[in-house]
Amino acid sequence: MLDIPPAQLKSLSPSSLGLVAILLTVLCWAVAANVAFDLFTTGIHPLELAGVSATIATFGLAILNSFWGRGQIKPMNLKQFVLGLVLVFLVAADYVAIQQLPVAVAIVLLFTSPILVVLWTAIATRRAPSQFVLFALILSILGVVLVSKILESNLEQVNWFGIGIGLTTAVFFAAYIILSEQLVGTGESIGILLRTYAVASLFWLAYQFTQGLPLDLLTGDRFPKVLLVGIMGNLLPYLLFF
Repeated sequence: MLDIPPAQLKSLSPSSLGLVAILLTVLCWAVAANVAFDLFTTGIHPLELAGVSATIATFGLAILNSFWGRGQIKPMNLKQFVLGLVLVFLVAADYVAIQQLPVAVAIVLLFTSPILVVLWTAIATRRAPSQFVLFALILSILGVVLVSKILESNLEQVNWFGIGIGLTTAVFFAAYIILSEQLVGTGESIGILLRTYAVASLFWLAYQFTQGLPLDLLTGDRFPKVLLVGIMGNLLPYLLFF
C-alpha cells in the first residue's frame, strides 16, 4: 500500500489523486483476477463466483455505510438501478473472460473501455478528441493487439470467443464509467455503491435460486480466496473509482 502522509495527500491535485486511484484499482483487479483464475481451474463456474463476490462486496459496503454513511437513506433512482444491472453484466463478462483468456489479456481488454468513453464523449459533445488523446487511444489499441498476441498466432488458434467476451467487458465498463460520472459529486458515494451492489446481489440471488446455492465456494480452502476476490475485485476497486 502507498504510504502517503495526509498533508501530502491533501496537496495532490485531483488529476494526481485520480491517477493514484487508477493504479490502485488496476493492482486490486490484477490480484483478484489471478485468484479468480486459480478458482476456475478447480472447477468453479465464473457466474457463481460473480454472484458470491458481489454479495461479499454488498455486506462490506453496508458495514462501511454504517460507519461513514450520511445517515439519511435516500430512495434509489433509475440511474442507480441501471448502474446495478450494468455492474452485473460487467462482472459476469469479466470473470468469463478471465476463465477463457490469460489474465493479462483479459485485464488489457477490460481497460480498452476509455476508447469507448472518448468516442461517446466526442459524439455527445460534438467535439473531436485532441491529438494527444487520439495518440493515447492508438497506443491502447496497439497494446491490446500485442498483449493478446493475435498477430503471432494462427487465426484458427485464437480464442475469438474469449476476446469477444473481453471486449464486451470494455463496453460494460465504459457504460459504468459514464453512468458513474453522472452520479458522483452527490456526497454519498458509499450509499450509491451500496444501492448499486444491492441491485446486483438481488439479481445474482435470483439467478442462484435457479441454479442451486454454490455451497462449494464457502467450504474448505476456497472461501478465503472467494473472500479475497470479493474484496479486491469488487469492493475496493469500485470504492476507489468513486
